[in-house]
Amino acid sequence: MQLDAPPPDTVFKDRDGEKLTFPESNLKRVAAAVLTEKKKAWRYRPFPFPLFSDSGNESAFHFDFYVYDYEDSVIRLIMVIPFESREVWDKVGRFKRQYPMYDYELWTPEKLARLSGPRGRLEF
Repeated sequence: MQLDAPPPDTVFKDRDGEKLTFPESNLKRVAAAVLTEKKKAWRYRPFPFPLFSDSGNESAFHFDFYVYDYEDSVIRLIMVIPFESREVWDKVGRFKRQYPMYDYELWTPEKLARLSGPRGRLEF
């Protein structure tokens, strides 16, 4: 899938006015552009979630974009991925069991194409 990504030197501003570029990732630039165009308050990876495996081992788990409402509460977590895989769904499944209070989305190139199109709408 071919996306029209902003140039690698494009600067995006998060909800705090921090300037971010994503020269290593076309997908993250498209996602940041969608969130900015749709006037969503977002931050890039502000904090990790500790995930615990069945054996009790802990690992840090980040989503890429954290979207906030007007009361400064996280309303959506977004992970930008090139394709879905068993490993991603395993981590997301553990996250869902351990943090059921958070809503999340996986944005693949296909979903980004739909969201960045003329009829693209965010449902949050």
